[in-house]
Amino acid sequence: MTYAAHHLLTLAAALVAMAVMPRSRLAWRAPRTSLLIWQTVGLTLVLSAVGTAIAIGLAPYRLGIVPALVAFARDLAGGRLPAALTPLHLLCTAGGLAATAWIAVAFARSARSVAALRRRQRTLLNLIARPHPDLREALVVEHPAVAAYCLPGRRAAIVVSTGSLDLLTGQELRAVLAHERAHARERHDLVILPFAALHRALPSSRRVRAMLDAVALLVEMRADDRAARDSGRRPLATALRRFRSCERLATPPGTLGTLGDTSGTGGRDGTGGTDGRGGHDLDARIDRLSGQPHSPWPVRALLLLVALTVVSTPVSLFLLPL
Repeated sequence: MTYAAHHLLTLAAALVAMAVMPRSRLAWRAPRTSLLIWQTVGLTLVLSAVGTAIAIGLAPYRLGIVPALVAFARDLAGGRLPAALTPLHLLCTAGGLAATAWIAVAFARSARSVAALRRRQRTLLNLIARPHPDLREALVVEHPAVAAYCLPGRRAAIVVSTGSLDLLTGQELRAVLAHERAHARERHDLVILPFAALHRALPSSRRVRAMLDAVALLVEMRADDRAARDSGRRPLATALRRFRSCERLATPPGTLGTLGDTSGTGGRDGTGGTDGRGGHDLDARIDRLSGQPHSPWPVRALLLLVALTVVSTPVSLFLLPL
């Protein structure tokens, strides 16, 4: 039970972080560090939740979860389970393994869904888009409303509407394209995918949804930082203000867009829809670009060290005896 108590403590730490971080603007000051922290929080959440059930179930073995599972499988195959394993132990073990399978299936379904969405989007772009005459990296779609997004993958594509080209100055357009290049180069779609999969597995959890929303916003802010490094903060902020005041197209499912109104994994709800937060997110990004300073690197290093310490605890508990 001491073993399970350790998992419960790390689970509690992950839940506290999930409650506090979405409300904290401190995370916005260092989006790359905050994304790493969110990844450790998500991993800690899953490992601790699954680990609690399996640790209780396999407590008689007095081993780490992985060695205990190996011993349990060996005993089960040999038809000689330890007498200390009660039906309650077996039920907890089965519950932990079922939860692991549920999350793995949700991840596989999310990945397959996103891949199918992107294949359809590429097929559609081949039919309706044309290369920009001066910017080889950009594909242009004829539409009066503003839109700019990246279709991630090994053959990433950046798409802008004619409405965006008419609206933006040359400098602002370069800033927007730099934002989309950042999405493609840093594979932000892969950053978001595990959180979208967790939301698919737990669709009714408000905390998981809030975590997905927070990660999606941080991804946009990280791309803003890369674009600002190349083109300056003011042109991108001005472009976002122009987008904010105009009619906007919803970013297609499976993409990552400058307007930030979907998650890039088929929508923040995992189905291709938007969640109505696009305007709020744009306001937050504009305010940040207009002068919010970055956190000093010692603060970022300390936050990351704390997060790695938290996530290393359930990982070690999976392997080491207690």
